[in-house]
This record gives sequence, C-alpha cells and structure tokens, in this order.
Amino acid sequence: MRHVLKTFVALTVLLSAACGGATSPNAQQAAPTTAPSASGTLPTNAAGAALVARVNNQEITLEQLNSMVAQFGQSSDSNRALALQTLIEQTLIRQAAAAQNVAITDAELDTELQAYIQRAGGADAWGAWLTSNGYTETAFRDLLRDNLITERMRDALTADLNGDVPQVHARHILLATEQEALDVLARLQNGDDFAALAAVYSRDVTTRTNGGDLGWFAYDELLEPVLADQAFALQPGEIVGPVQTGLGFHILQSLERGDRPLTEDKRAFIAQARFENWLNRLIAEAAIEQYI
Repeated sequence: MRHVLKTFVALTVLLSAACGGATSPNAQQAAPTTAPSASGTLPTNAAGAALVARVNNQEITLEQLNSMVAQFGQSSDSNRALALQTLIEQTLIRQAAAAQNVAITDAELDTELQAYIQRAGGADAWGAWLTSNGYTETAFRDLLRDNLITERMRDALTADLNGDVPQVHARHILLATEQEALDVLARLQNGDDFAALAAVYSRDVTTRTNGGDLGWFAYDELLEPVLADQAFALQPGEIVGPVQTGLGFHILQSLERGDRPLTEDKRAFIAQARFENWLNRLIAEAAIEQYI
C-alpha cells in the first residue's frame, strides 16, 4: 500500500472542518498524557519544556504533541503516533521550504484566514468555532501557515505537470526467477514474438492478455523506480532485462516515446506520488530523534 501523505491529509482534514464550521469529534477532550521515554522521563529544553522529538536539531515539545492529538479527536496510541509523525513531517517541510526561500507572508495568511472567517459566518461564529475545537487564534494561524507551505512546496514540485510531459509506451514480461527471464530473453533474441511469450509466461495477469502492453506512462507513474529508469533509458524497439524489482524479473521493451498531455487522474496520481517520494527522502536523510 502506498504511503499516505499524513501531513497534508491531517492538515486538510482539520482545515476542512473549519470550512464547514463543524466541530471535530471529541475536540473537547482533555489533552492526552503521553508516555515518557524508556528512562521514565522526557528530556527538556533550556526553557524546561518536555521534548518528544528533535528533527535536525529542531525541537518538538510535549505541549505541541498534546495539542495536535487533541485536534485529531479521541486520544489513542494510533492518534498519538499519527500526531507525532505529522509534527515531524511538518518540521521537515518547513525546513525544506526555508532552504528554498519558500514562505507564506502575513498578508497571504490574513487573506486565507479571512476566507475561513467568512465561511464560518463572521467573526463571532469563527471565534466560537475556535473555542469549541480547542484552538487559539495563534495555533490556528500556525496550522494554516503549515498547510499553505505544504501546498506551495507540492505545487513547486509538480509545476511541470501542467503541460506535456515525457512519456513512454512500453510492454513487459514478468517472470518469477532470473533464469526464467534469461530463457525468455534468449527466445526473444532468437526471433520469438514478444506478445506471444507474454501471453504464455508473464506473471502480470493485468497485461499478459494484451501482450504485456503497459500503455503510455510518465516516469512517476511506475511504482518501481528501477523499472522507470530502464524504460526511459531505452529507445523505441530496444529490449532490456532481466530487471529485478519487488515483483520479480522483468523483460522490458520500449515501443514509443514522446511528450504527451496527462489526464486529470494521472496528473493527480503523479503529483501525489512525487510529493510522497520527496517527503520520504526528507525523512530518510534527516536526523530524527524520538523520545516516546
């Protein structure tokens, strides 16, 4: 299953509740008590605040975690884990945005906030919504700023998807073992028909009935990056293999390539996949210390 965009989804859910003027489930519950570290106590910063994590030396406090869990609703182990992961990802996104000089000005934030206030029915209704959902105005502004920064980084990462993008039309045969793949490759080199071999030997049940045809795809559409690398390195007519992925061993042939428009569904899928991959790289490269 693909990694869920926890930060973007979590913030969007919370902000969507604000748009509708609804109260989050269990928002009135007291902030949860977070379990201490294995040593029995959490580390503290210079101001004496308990810490639950550090992300590239930037602190995340127990107070921040408790506040985030409260917005998710009922306190549970899964909500605490989601809240901490969200805070870590928010921190990484803010750090990446700052490194690229991406920021949300106070004027932009004010404009966005006014839209929420109008949707809520005015200042009084908005104040009531904040109170009933356990927000201070400052806390909500911080949440909204994080969401806008996340959207801006996502838009920057996917700006090239608005026009024609490089795509490849390819087909493949998926085999269970490397030796099976080598045997099929040898038969292709001896002149056997690709589609006929795919129909008999390919383990990919979704494509073997049409000769292994994968259709047209952009780089980010393939879930296996190594296969995408090979597909975009080939010229039309060329065959490569065996290419090992988590699915098995592939024999891959490029049929056509060119710049083509994306459907709306494909654009949305690629945008999400690209942002996920970018965020996963941030996580993998970060120095993250968790104390709970």
